[in-house]
Amino acid sequence: MKTTIQPSAADALRFITEHHATRPEKTMLLILGDCLVDYQGRARSLLDWGERLILIKQDGTVLVHQPVMREPVNWQPTGSTTEFKTRQDQLLLYCRHTKPAEKMKVTFRKLKLVAATSLVDHAHLVIVGMESDIVNDIIKDPGIIEEGLRIVKREKPVRTGAIDLYGYDTNHIPVVIEVKRSQATISAVHQLRMYVTDIKKDRKEPKVRGILCAPHIPDMVKKLLEEHGLEWREVERRVVLPDDHQRTLRDFTAQATKELLIAGADSQSPDR
Repeated sequence: MKTTIQPSAADALRFITEHHATRPEKTMLLILGDCLVDYQGRARSLLDWGERLILIKQDGTVLVHQPVMREPVNWQPTGSTTEFKTRQDQLLLYCRHTKPAEKMKVTFRKLKLVAATSLVDHAHLVIVGMESDIVNDIIKDPGIIEEGLRIVKREKPVRTGAIDLYGYDTNHIPVVIEVKRSQATISAVHQLRMYVTDIKKDRKEPKVRGILCAPHIPDMVKKLLEEHGLEWREVERRVVLPDDHQRTLRDFTAQATKELLIAGADSQSPDR
């Protein structure tokens, strides 16, 4: 990583030209400073002077972050082009994007830090522990709910929505299953009750079971379920991440040592 601390506008421009402008697709640029942001595009906005962090990513994405909040206050999407100039001891950053047509100008009157670095990251985000994961677990093993349960439909449409899981128990009684990924709430009880009512009306079934499944069901929710003749099951949410197949240096060294010991033992064997 290359950095310059509290540079002048001219020094910052020379730094950016040397370490970023010649290969923007391979370097990420970070600029900390007191700036003004003028945006024109689908709307028009002006962000008055303030100390901010500007990130220019290797794919052309430009983000303007204030000292607080998670989201950038201004940004330009992937594929944006950037250009730097100086004027009256100020560093100017011009960002342009064609589709949609928009542009952003950032004027720095004081700079705290400029840094350029190259990052390598080929990983993809894997999200687990979602409601669909619990549903998949139940489909694979309906015994999680009760023995003999047979699931016949996922996302079964009814008048008031879509039932997460629909099936039959060992007595061939329809079973409506509503799944929640976290703590069950009173609204989930009413949702389940409406689904059960829909099935009773559509199929003219005198008896339909409704089961609310969640990792945690408060006593108040359990009581409400019982009052409406509904059931509940607390189903643990399994969080399983993919195995990391990357071997550390320690793993590699241990394996290599083991192979050398085996090779040495074989060479001293009387059968050889």
